[in-house]
Amino acid sequence: MDMQMNVSVNAKHKDRLFRFIFKDKEALLALYNAVNESDYENVDDLEIYTMENFVYMGMKNDLSFLIDWNMNVFEHQSTYNPNMPLRGFLYMAAAFKRYIELQRLDLYGSKQLRLPVPRYYVFYNGLKEMSDEEILYLTDSMEAADGVEKSCAQFSAHMVNINKGRNTKIMQRCPLLYEYSLFVAEVRKRTTQSRPLREAIEEAVDYCIAHDILADILRANKAEVTNMCLEEYDEAFHIASEKEISFEEGRLEGLKSAEKERLRAEKERLKAEKEQLRAEALNLQVAVLTRKLRGESEKEIAENQGITLDEVQKILEEI
Repeated sequence: MDMQMNVSVNAKHKDRLFRFIFKDKEALLALYNAVNESDYENVDDLEIYTMENFVYMGMKNDLSFLIDWNMNVFEHQSTYNPNMPLRGFLYMAAAFKRYIELQRLDLYGSKQLRLPVPRYYVFYNGLKEMSDEEILYLTDSMEAADGVEKSCAQFSAHMVNINKGRNTKIMQRCPLLYEYSLFVAEVRKRTTQSRPLREAIEEAVDYCIAHDILADILRANKAEVTNMCLEEYDEAFHIASEKEISFEEGRLEGLKSAEKERLRAEKERLKAEKEQLRAEALNLQVAVLTRKLRGESEKEIAENQGITLDEVQKILEEI
């Protein structure tokens, strides 16, 4: 039986496109199978715990459900956030609290409770370059004195890069996720141009419908999808995106500056070495000439200066 977990509701926070696409059981099951390399077929195996507009400290998770005795929380992120394990930890704590309440479990009883295994996935499609999959750990955020263990417990966020061209194996297993990545890429491509945001999104929607990308969803919910995209690509998103772009540009510029400085330093070093060699050569010429004027033979000069007879003769010829 499906059970709703309304931990905290924010009526002003509109649904996100990722949640909108994967809100039904068939889509969720396909997504679950893709990331877990499983082959479940019966959608009734899914026991949904949808945290509708779940809010904690202003942050909202996207999807939560129970299958195969695993408590899964799926979240979508358009910007990289190293604090995702902490967010997931808080989401999962709220999910378990609600689960215990719904199942009427006795937290203080003498019998050990049987709980589902928590799994927290973050589907990332931000601008910062990331690998296909990364595991972020909660303990990486913790500080402890020397010789003291970081934590008595461990929690991790499994981040899956769903940008276009990434995680091809997962995309093949979940065509809907693949089409979502293509749609986001089309929207992003157009919103980087100097044009009205609504116009750019509507053009991306029309393009995807024409090219059979999320076509059924977009055709039936064109206005709603456009509004959801406008909500996601609002000023805050653009600021975050620009920060990521600026960070990357700054990083590249920093690398270029560092390379220029390295080349300049190398050039200065070579110049200094050349000057030193010239000075040493001049000093040797003076020493050879001085000894020659004192009446030393070329052989004696060579022995006294620690050079070969040929070198002595060459120096005298050049002088």
